[in-house]
Amino acid sequence: MNESITNRVSRLISGSINAFVDAAENISPEIVMQESIREIESAISEVRHELGKEVVLQHNIQERIESEQAKFKELSEQIQVALQEGREDLAEAAISKQMDIEAQLPILEKSLENNTKQIKELESYITALQAKNREMNDELKSFKERKKSTQTSAASNSDIKQNVSKSEAAFNRAMGINSSFSSNTDEVKLAQLEELTRKNRIQERLNVIKANQE
Repeated sequence: MNESITNRVSRLISGSINAFVDAAENISPEIVMQESIREIESAISEVRHELGKEVVLQHNIQERIESEQAKFKELSEQIQVALQEGREDLAEAAISKQMDIEAQLPILEKSLENNTKQIKELESYITALQAKNREMNDELKSFKERKKSTQTSAASNSDIKQNVSKSEAAFNRAMGINSSFSSNTDEVKLAQLEELTRKNRIQERLNVIKANQE
């Protein structure tokens, strides 16, 4: 796994709104929050990409293991035939090939084990980032509500539009953020599916708790 992904996820999960705002001085807190949310969404996209590669790798390793196991079994049958025909030389060649397979299988199985751990870790990253994203969005919503209730005067829309580009650039320099995030239909659907799954898990856990109380 790309080490930068681990570091990036850890930074985003451990960071707080206040920390992000403090790191980007002289920038509207609302803009800081929006940019932080964008970076989290970008990180989710990146982790999903890595997860996809690991899933493909898992499939390839599993296929290789199954192929080698089938070949080993076939060689065992061929050894029996060779011995029945008095061809010990052929039996020895088949046994030699079996020994090669035996030497490779533990490495392949270890690779599959590591790959499975990587997949679980990446899945946990996505879950954690989605939770952080919800937290950030809730905080942004609360901030807007507080701002609306206490604000006595506001800058005109034209002033806001003129300052947004400059503010975002300053934020990126201060935070070292790559805020480029392209959303496509597949990722939106995946996000919706993941949210639906999460809601189902919440309901299942609630049902268990309710059943235990009866």
